[in-house]
Amino acid sequence: MSTASLLIVEGVGRGTRFQIGRQRVGIGRSSENVVRVEDSEVSRFHAAIQWQASGFKLVDLGSANGTLLNGVRIETAAIVDGDQLQVANTLLAFQVHDVNPSRGRVPVDLVAGNDDRSSIVGETANVMATLRPGAAGGEAAALLGGELSPGSAEDWSVSAVEALASLGALYRISEQVADPAATLDTILVTILDVALDVVSADRGCVLMASPDTGAPVPRVYRARGGSGHGEPDETPTMPVPRSIVDLVMTGGRAVRTSDAQRDDRFSGGGSILQAGVREAVCAPLVGRQAVLGAIYLDTTTRVDEVVAEGEVNERLTEESLRLLVAIGRQAALAIDGQRSHQALVQAERLAAVGQTIATLSHHIKNILQGVRGGSYLINLGLKDHDEQLIQRGWGIVDRNQGRIYDLVMDMLTYSTDRVPAWNRADVNATVSDVCELLQSRADEARVVLERVFPEGACEADYDPEGIHRAVLNVVTNAIDAVEGRPGAVVVVEVGVDPSVAAVFVDIDDNGPGIPEDELPRLFSLFASTKGARGTGLGLAVSRKIVGEHGGEIQVENRPGAGCRFRLTWPVDAVSDEAVGGDG
Repeated sequence: MSTASLLIVEGVGRGTRFQIGRQRVGIGRSSENVVRVEDSEVSRFHAAIQWQASGFKLVDLGSANGTLLNGVRIETAAIVDGDQLQVANTLLAFQVHDVNPSRGRVPVDLVAGNDDRSSIVGETANVMATLRPGAAGGEAAALLGGELSPGSAEDWSVSAVEALASLGALYRISEQVADPAATLDTILVTILDVALDVVSADRGCVLMASPDTGAPVPRVYRARGGSGHGEPDETPTMPVPRSIVDLVMTGGRAVRTSDAQRDDRFSGGGSILQAGVREAVCAPLVGRQAVLGAIYLDTTTRVDEVVAEGEVNERLTEESLRLLVAIGRQAALAIDGQRSHQALVQAERLAAVGQTIATLSHHIKNILQGVRGGSYLINLGLKDHDEQLIQRGWGIVDRNQGRIYDLVMDMLTYSTDRVPAWNRADVNATVSDVCELLQSRADEARVVLERVFPEGACEADYDPEGIHRAVLNVVTNAIDAVEGRPGAVVVVEVGVDPSVAAVFVDIDDNGPGIPEDELPRLFSLFASTKGARGTGLGLAVSRKIVGEHGGEIQVENRPGAGCRFRLTWPVDAVSDEAVGGDG
């Protein structure tokens, strides 16, 4: 069964991968999409990918800026492995995954029994020793057998052709390894396909050392011509001699085995004989620090063909063995690279978690200090029967209790991918409730809080609770920004922009404005210009909520004279969604 994925190669969220099954998958700015693209020029419901009997299909949903497939604007087109999809300023790589080694049985059987090592007719030196430090410059030559030896012109010609084929194979593998959209299994499958083609083998598999026991475990399997990606039960089992794989992985040597039809040592392994295995080569996957596994290739010939033809020419030669060593080295470096990348991502995640905990702990500590201060005043008031002191202390406790609530709600909002609870509601009512809630805070800060609302209702599709929180955060920031300034004013305005069929909420203040060096990280998590008073979550949460509505927050900064934040989102978000309209 084919599955696919989309990887953001360029744009916001670079490196994010989205898995695609056989269900219809939407691409766009709205949180309703499986592939959500946080690009302000991407339509809310921009495009879709869906599976058909003939393969995957890409459909543009009437987007404002169009959908490009490999640089060409399309309405509907087939999309295949390796294609690049562009929506506005975001470039995504499409990749089809036909192998599922971790989700089913890999048709490889590690065969025990007789000691097959006596069938070895050729082997290399320890590859780990060959790749000693300082030898990197001659690594390719060493792996491929060194310089061309003197000989006849015909020998030189044959050697040159083989060398070019080898270099071409390594180039194809290196290109795949460098592809940012490639997964480890995709890389290993490509390596096997290249190896089967260049070495002229019939089947191949990659075995990885188990992280628990160190024993070889089949990871991917391929047959020449690209087969091996079907259902495992439909694929003939490939027998692999366990003793040879153990020798390769423990000794770091590549080996070439003899014709199984002529070798009595193979006759004891009925499955090998029945499978018609004639020749095999096996090379270690030598990473930077250790042998990570092995790559095994073989050729097959049915017994009746041997009887009919009498003799079958040798296909796996010493040159094949040396080339497989080089290919194994490339595979090992790819595995090392993937593991290093995963470790780096995990370390970054842990670092982000640590930074988040440290920052939140700092904010919570400040809030608790306020609670303790209020509790102290309440305690004194109770002892002295001073009701005024008790009220003063309770006011401090109540404010800090609200700060804790706001902090927790912002954390929950930011950390969860949330689909808006769409309602047709009056924006005036929601914003008016925010202003009433903050009126006492504005009075305390000696700030005039003005409201400019259109006459009558201003109806739009939105999540009242979510927009309430987004506006609350921005208005709170505005009050904090002008607190203590003479003639401090915050104006909250609601309106509709008919040119883009969007509703807007403006929060305008006459404060000091935003320092220019703070603008680039204005919406970054934990970035605050309020010092100990701010958590750095408010604006990040507000942008996330408005983005979930298919809208955006714009900032007009006036250094020394204040700034204006505009929250805007489509008036008819739900009806547009139903028809797949653009943004």
